Amino acid sequence: MSSKVDIVTEDYKEKYGFSDPIDAYAVKGTKGLSERVVQEIVRLHDEPAWMEQIRMKALKHFLERGPPSWAPELGEIDYQSFYYYANPTAKSADSWDQLPEYIRKTYDKLGITEAEKKFLSGVGAIYESEAVYHSLQGELAKQGVVFSDTVTALKEYPEIMKKYFGTVVPYQDNYIAALQTAVWSAGSFVYVPEGAKVTAPLQAYFRINEKNMGQFERTLIVAEPYSEVSYIEGCLPADELVSMGYTLRPILEMSVGEQVVSESGGFKIVTQKFVHQHKGTMLTVTPQSPGNRFRLTPEHPVLAVLRKDVAIRPSRSGWLPEVSSEKLKSASPGYHEAGTLNVGDFLVYVAPSETEDVPELGETEMKILGLYLAEGSVSYNRSLKRQVAQFSFGKSASEERLARELRALILSLGEKASVFKARGSYYCVSTYSRRLIELFVAHAGTGASTKMLSDAVMKLPVAKQETLLSYYLKGDGNRYNKKGRSMMVRASTASKDLAFQLQELFARSGTFANIVVRKGSTDTFQGRTIERKDQYVVEYTEGKRWSEVRKAGNRFFVPIKQISEEAYDDVVYNLGVEVENSYLVKGFAVHNCSAPVYTSQSLHSAIVEIVANKGSLVKYTTLQNWSRDVLNLVTKRAHAYEEATVSWVDFNGGSRLTRKYPSIYLLGPRAKADIISVAYAGAGQVQDTGGKAVHLARDTTSKIISRSVSKDGGHTAYRGLLHIAKGARNVKSSVRCDALLVDEKSTTATYPYMEIQEDDATVTHEASVGKVGEEQLFYLMARGISEGDALSMVVNGFLEPFAKELPMAYAVEFNRLMSLEMTNAVG
Repeated sequence: MSSKVDIVTEDYKEKYGFSDPIDAYAVKGTKGLSERVVQEIVRLHDEPAWMEQIRMKALKHFLERGPPSWAPELGEIDYQSFYYYANPTAKSADSWDQLPEYIRKTYDKLGITEAEKKFLSGVGAIYESEAVYHSLQGELAKQGVVFSDTVTALKEYPEIMKKYFGTVVPYQDNYIAALQTAVWSAGSFVYVPEGAKVTAPLQAYFRINEKNMGQFERTLIVAEPYSEVSYIEGCLPADELVSMGYTLRPILEMSVGEQVVSESGGFKIVTQKFVHQHKGTMLTVTPQSPGNRFRLTPEHPVLAVLRKDVAIRPSRSGWLPEVSSEKLKSASPGYHEAGTLNVGDFLVYVAPSETEDVPELGETEMKILGLYLAEGSVSYNRSLKRQVAQFSFGKSASEERLARELRALILSLGEKASVFKARGSYYCVSTYSRRLIELFVAHAGTGASTKMLSDAVMKLPVAKQETLLSYYLKGDGNRYNKKGRSMMVRASTASKDLAFQLQELFARSGTFANIVVRKGSTDTFQGRTIERKDQYVVEYTEGKRWSEVRKAGNRFFVPIKQISEEAYDDVVYNLGVEVENSYLVKGFAVHNCSAPVYTSQSLHSAIVEIVANKGSLVKYTTLQNWSRDVLNLVTKRAHAYEEATVSWVDFNGGSRLTRKYPSIYLLGPRAKADIISVAYAGAGQVQDTGGKAVHLARDTTSKIISRSVSKDGGHTAYRGLLHIAKGARNVKSSVRCDALLVDEKSTTATYPYMEIQEDDATVTHEASVGKVGEEQLFYLMARGISEGDALSMVVNGFLEPFAKELPMAYAVEFNRLMSLEMTNAVG
């Protein structure tokens, strides 16, 4: 049985479009290519001697070899005009106007609001030779899975790097591979040991900012036998709430540079914000706490434990399978597409773990603040022209005792307070203490529906927070006995923000509390209309005998009670977060995802090496729209051993010149290769792409599908190789390359090479060149469809084999991008 490795690690697209001066960089190399430049890269990376030797041999080979005759433009490039290494500081453009016009127009057409435009120009990004981030959840690291950058891997995993580096694509392979091996920087390093199961997305981002910068990332992926990796991508609607540690904020309003809480409970910085159109299904996931229900696309990864993995008894009629408490508490949650989750699976609620004490907020202040949250308010006394803080209590003896305790607490701080009966029945406490009023306003707010705790209070040590909770419940909580078996603790507030903060504080102290929303209503009393606001009830049960919520460290495993879906056609959002690549939605952990972005002009030369050992399946998907000034020269190759499957799914667009031919060497029996290559060439562009399958073992299969679209004078070319070696018996292969010309100015070419050295091979090859037919456009336009939309429909239908291989969110944006190209909206 073969296992699945499904990975995307290449997203080399610059979304933000602005250019910083290179003299602002923290570290920058010398312009030009020489031994000194290569030695400087080695020094900056602190690389071992064996890597330096490989680099120097590669440089010598590049300088002596010369460009291939079939790609003469490679000889016209001035390789001395580039900077081959830079480590810049993160810096933002000052305004949206600094972004290139064609990127602004693209996002206008995508429906991005002015607020998102401002966000894009304000992003702090890291460019050039250094990876933005790499992340991997802790549970996978325990299994031996490694996701790092290649520079770090040289230090931390030297044996693996030395064993595999340059074995799939040696520097002698081709002219550009020699250059890339000499000057490579950063890139992704992925190692999946035998039997390891990876469900979290693996993502890496690279940026080019400065003119004449060269970007040369090196990616190495090693999948040991029967290992599993998957890539997933999705987003959230604009109003979904993200935890910032002290409050929740709609994802629409989040900005780069702000802090969010990640899956570990620590505070991490938002590094990117993604926005795109989503037309399809939107899920609503409701956990045991109904007030925490949240919406997201089906592809968005959610941290969860599947019930089937911790069940000890099968399901009975009308019941879910019973779970083992011990198995659940010791379970290692993984990221799963929201659309694959079921009722009864367990979401992961994360309590923030970082603390920071404020000595001025002592035990007495926390008691008073807790009572203020429950019963207090600040108002302005017009007659005295002063602010006053008032607390309202009930008329019972216990309420009187609480009022008098409050007064005593205030007096103990050296401040004044008075207790009196309002309207002859209700006990009240008032104080004009400026110190206390400032404390209340700064750390809790004023009105009942707008109260919320400050960042400082939310980060206090747990003991102080427990004191606040205790006195809050004294004032605004109630307890009642449930059938003599357990005690329900419940508090109600009109402040939505405060309700989620209280839930978080309870979680930090070790208790998961549910939030129940009581919807407001309009009533009539004695001829007056009374508007009752929504009430947020925060509740938990002490000593509950049976509950499926389980605590493990600062995490709570909370069962899903309901999943519903609806049709959705609007903008969705996602965040890039440093280090852990995750954030919390109403307290529950989700993973961020990548999104297509754009890059500024430069030279991009990458090498991707994949080693797919027995029984693994590696799927490497690239969806890129480069700047029109980029020279995109990439070597991508995989070695597939016995029963392994490698799949390249590749889209190329935007760059002035692309030369990319993903290849797969089938080295073991029953290995399989799938290559889908799609290219779009517009005005002034050349997309020279294709694929190669090299059969070196018996019973192997391959399939190459190439589709290209040329418009406005653009040129596409398919360049492919099918090689069946002597001794590779019973090989099956199919090659199909189709080109579509949108107008008379555009051109296309096909260069298929077939080398078949066994008589029993089954090989099919088909090629076609077509034009958009006037009758097709007329048919669609006669039904009320505009010419631009009609052309988009024809082209998207032609490219459908590629789009269906993408995650839904990628497919939506790919189709949207091609539609914009067809209506001249891009560029």
